[in-house]
Amino acid sequence: MTSSLHLSTCSPLQLGKLGFLLFAGTCVPLSAAFNRCGRLLLPKPALSQAKSSPLRFHIIMNASPKPRAGRLTMSAESSNKRNESKSKGSAVAAMCLGTILALSSGAAVSNASTAAVATVSGAAVAPLVLPTIPRLALVCLLPTLLGYYKSEYGVSYGYGTSMAASSYLILSSIANAAGLPLLPGLKNLASFAHFQPAGIVTLLGTTLSNLQSLLPASLPAFHAFALFFYGTRLDMFLLYRELFLARFRAMRERIEERAKKQGSRWKRTPFLLSCAFLYFCMMSPLLITSQVCDGMSMACGPSLGLGGGLISILELSLRFSVVMALLGFLLGAFGDLNKTVGKALQGEDALITGGIFRFFRHPNYTGEVIGWVSSCLAGFLAVLWKAVSIGSSGGNIALWKSMAPYLFLSLMGATGISFVLMTATTGLEFRQNEKYGDTDEYQKWVKKSWVGFKLVPKKPGSEDAVSKREII
Repeated sequence: MTSSLHLSTCSPLQLGKLGFLLFAGTCVPLSAAFNRCGRLLLPKPALSQAKSSPLRFHIIMNASPKPRAGRLTMSAESSNKRNESKSKGSAVAAMCLGTILALSSGAAVSNASTAAVATVSGAAVAPLVLPTIPRLALVCLLPTLLGYYKSEYGVSYGYGTSMAASSYLILSSIANAAGLPLLPGLKNLASFAHFQPAGIVTLLGTTLSNLQSLLPASLPAFHAFALFFYGTRLDMFLLYRELFLARFRAMRERIEERAKKQGSRWKRTPFLLSCAFLYFCMMSPLLITSQVCDGMSMACGPSLGLGGGLISILELSLRFSVVMALLGFLLGAFGDLNKTVGKALQGEDALITGGIFRFFRHPNYTGEVIGWVSSCLAGFLAVLWKAVSIGSSGGNIALWKSMAPYLFLSLMGATGISFVLMTATTGLEFRQNEKYGDTDEYQKWVKKSWVGFKLVPKKPGSEDAVSKREII
């Protein structure tokens, strides 16, 4: 049985009211939560046929059985706190992986137009079948619910896993349509249990080979990989901190104790739902490029620049935006790695000014802002490129109408996460100046490095500044 929903039937007034309420309830509480989680003190831890058409996009829900959610079990007792923390960290990692694999089947955002067939490196192909909106919303929600277990998990593992899982579903759909499947032969967690070590190595080797062929040939796949890299890298970094750095475990427990004092765990529901909504918004640009740019490769054509016309300029700009998204996330990853190694070698109280920090004072936050803003820009450029390619006014109106909800969500996502990250940058800048401001090393570093994107600081004597300092 199939049911359909037209996103484009929402009136601008209805969409604006809903968006404003959710947006206002998301960004400010989330930035405060990141402050409480120590992001201001420590480095940022490392989102049918959809080929573009002027026709309205439909959301199709397949009637395939829903996968069962796996149960996680952990020992109630542990010989010591370190082993207990490792057990919990492994359980969280298992849930994150399970979310990606268990939700990787069925459903599609389909185009009402006739399915077309394309080729990627000569591989067999099939119509592109993207995950449904409900499934993507669910995959952004489920990891965020870890916040019921530990308050900090909703904005750490929930954040990373939502991005990794949602982008994996879209990347997998693109790969299947191109005849280059990811994890071929692996349908669910149960089938993974039957793989032998040699089979796992072969499976991973095939996946890497398919990615090597797919990413240069598909711009949507490259975009999805950038988001998948970000989410996966973040989860791995968080798990490392969970298992090996005692100060982070202590910080997490302090946050949890403060959260418990505020009342029942169910009181966290509005905040967790608003976080899940923000994560979905941040993933929305990928939905746009996957629908509008199906068939576009990362390779530049023979006509570039002004000589190639407006379409060529837009294509080049679109590719540049997607590459910048990945480069931004790589900058954040290098920043986290640089700071982690530096602290390990020089001590926890050391001011890290070498490596990537020679140029960026807060490369993790700066890289993320670049990554998410570039991802959002790619969504807008994709629609503009398609509109120019269509040419006809009737087709343009239908295209902009069908893509308007996604563009609105994309803008909200980029604005929301940028506000959170800029708030974090401002707070960390304040703390570093307070701790190291009198040293020559810090003063020389500030003159030579770029602070990145931050909010306008409050005057030191104002009540707002005092309040902010207490929050930090």
